[in-house]
Amino acid sequence: MIRLVWRTDVHMSDVAPSSRKDDWTDTVAGKLRQVGLVAARVGAAAVLDGGDFFHVKSPTRNSHSLTRRVAEIHATYPCPTFGNVGNHDCVYGDYSYLDQQPLGVLFASGVYGRCYDEHEVFFGPSGDSVRAFPFHRRNGWVDGDPFEARGSRKDIPIVRVVGVPYHGTTYDMGRFSRIERGAEDHLVCMAHLLASPSGGSMFEGEDIVRYADLSAFAPDVYLFGHWHKDQGVVELAGKKIVNIGSLTRGSLSQDEMARKPACAVLTFEVGKPSSVQVVRLKVAAPEDVFDVEGRVRAETRAETMEAFIDSVRKRLLLEEGRSLPEVVSSMEDVPHRVRERVLLYLERAGGGR
Repeated sequence: MIRLVWRTDVHMSDVAPSSRKDDWTDTVAGKLRQVGLVAARVGAAAVLDGGDFFHVKSPTRNSHSLTRRVAEIHATYPCPTFGNVGNHDCVYGDYSYLDQQPLGVLFASGVYGRCYDEHEVFFGPSGDSVRAFPFHRRNGWVDGDPFEARGSRKDIPIVRVVGVPYHGTTYDMGRFSRIERGAEDHLVCMAHLLASPSGGSMFEGEDIVRYADLSAFAPDVYLFGHWHKDQGVVELAGKKIVNIGSLTRGSLSQDEMARKPACAVLTFEVGKPSSVQVVRLKVAAPEDVFDVEGRVRAETRAETMEAFIDSVRKRLLLEEGRSLPEVVSSMEDVPHRVRERVLLYLERAGGGR
């Protein structure tokens, strides 16, 4: 059999999210080490990364020490890592800038193998072991042909993994339809796109792939990154859809606080459907890493601001003909310093009418 370990949306960074009070870089590094231990325990042929490995898009805001630390951690893995490209991995979310980014450094150094667009990877037997066979659609095999290396080992499958990187808020579904099955036993697609059972679009206007629409395409297994929510593992029309969310918890939303990050172990055998085991990581209690009191303060400020804006709106309706600065200045029930701050913002914004 062949086993692969899947993880996604690591969001490694030198700077912690505002909602966290722990050392974010140390915490994420610990999760990466846990993934390596899982890979060692199950004898994985590779770790697959779904994209958004780095969080900060600007390359100059990711330190050399951060990239070095990532390289050192992956050097301890018992197997190679192959990565897709997410919107956070590149400035402007445009992966034509990849060579300038920390992820591009990992690819160039060999710490990561590429697995997106024309870069694919096959896994199969080579003598008594299982190894990765990188493949380029235009240039062919990079280091050996798995079908030739397989020889008489027909008891071990050949698994092919293709990647669909983030490519904007309107998805090109042709990227799925252009994936054609070959002689491999199992075909896996990892995609950095939003996906859910119902599909539709996110409130920012980004597409959401509907699970049922995937049945028309060739892959047997879909691994989705991009959406941090844990939507579990689903089997639909003979396809397995793994959508277990981000490896890290950077947000203070209830979903993020309650969620238990995980990686997934994918097992492939000849003549059998693939299987998926979700492995939960060890994480600290929410109250130990999240600034819950800060969240309460932020929500209180937001509620106060909403109440202030609503009050201004009502007065404008009642005092028709008066300018916005005049209305704000006359609000004696609002502290003087607040009125002064609002008037300053209005002046800077040119909102004196």
